[in-house]
Amino acid sequence: MLSELMAVAFLAAPVAGGGERVDARRAAAADAIVEIDGAGGSLRIVGWDKGEVWVTGTLGDGAEGLELSGSSRRISVDVDTMGNPDSVKSDLEVHVPAGARVEVSAMSADITVTDVTGTVTADTVAGDVSVTGSAKEVSLESVNGSVTAACACARAHVESVNGAVTVRGGHGEIEASTVNGALTVTGGKFERAKLETVNGRITFEGELVPRATLGIESVGGSVELRLPAGTDADFTINTFSGSIRNDWGEEGRRTSKYTREQELAFTAGSGGASVDVQTLSGSVFLTKR
Repeated sequence: MLSELMAVAFLAAPVAGGGERVDARRAAAADAIVEIDGAGGSLRIVGWDKGEVWVTGTLGDGAEGLELSGSSRRISVDVDTMGNPDSVKSDLEVHVPAGARVEVSAMSADITVTDVTGTVTADTVAGDVSVTGSAKEVSLESVNGSVTAACACARAHVESVNGAVTVRGGHGEIEASTVNGALTVTGGKFERAKLETVNGRITFEGELVPRATLGIESVGGSVELRLPAGTDADFTINTFSGSIRNDWGEEGRRTSKYTREQELAFTAGSGGASVDVQTLSGSVFLTKR
């Protein structure tokens, strides 16, 4: 229908503090693409079993209105602002079909996503990002804020510049990085993992499937790998000025009489998976669990 393709703005009476309440709905396919642009404040996206997108909450001062537009296959949720969007702090909750593909972008908003089983892409400049539930794939980024993915996702890309990065319950493939902050990954069986940090501790706890690859790089943070005692993997560990502690028994060796640089290469079990760890000043701990 023509009405489904037209933009629709929903504004209501002002509430205390100059904000405006919104309550907007639009029919949506079970696997619709839902694009959300929320400027600043907070965005809560919730998956549910209904075939519609429902937006509620309060617009911040400086917002001109909320635009809910598109067809049932592709829906856009936009906060229209006057002047600098970073200064507009809205508080919105968006219900979407659980199987939707959710794409969220914000300037200075905290973003939380729960109960979405489709894919989730979310980024913000200044704010925290959190996804919980059973999203099958996530791509999450923040410049200044922590990023958390607590979901049984089979593929994850998670990064922050200034903030901690945490991935819990994942498996399959993961790429995670942070410049300033701790990086923690705990989960099931991984086929490929690439973890990087500049100033922050890296902790990895999980299993490696046969022929899996695990690559870790750190400049100023330590690295701890917590792996099952029966792990079959080939290890290559290098640190320029840190130390190496290995529960599998092999000891690191000095490679220069002028520096503290150490390296360690050994095979656990029958080998097969590949583990490569490089640090500049961080120590490396290989722990059996």
